[in-house]
Amino acid sequence: YDWDVANESIEDRGDWTTENLRTRSWYRTVGPDVLNYAFKWAHEADPDSQLYYNDYNIEQGAVANTGKHAASLLLLKRLIKEGVPIHGLGFQSH
Repeated sequence: YDWDVANESIEDRGDWTTENLRTRSWYRTVGPDVLNYAFKWAHEADPDSQLYYNDYNIEQGAVANTGKHAASLLLLKRLIKEGVPIHGLGFQSH
């Protein structure tokens, strides 16, 4: 199986030199490591599954959010560097 563990966690506008994470209820409750925990807990619950981060307008050159691509790369690089069990990236294209 595969799971979208985190979905649409990056703001559409803002500072593109940071991960620019949305500060919704889970972020406010758990803190800036909320995605680290989410992937860790998903892996503990189902260690054989593939775990993904999913978002829209993150492909390079997306007209609506040109900086969101940069923020998503910062996020993914940090998660990988910190040993977070993430296996892929989902690109929304409804």
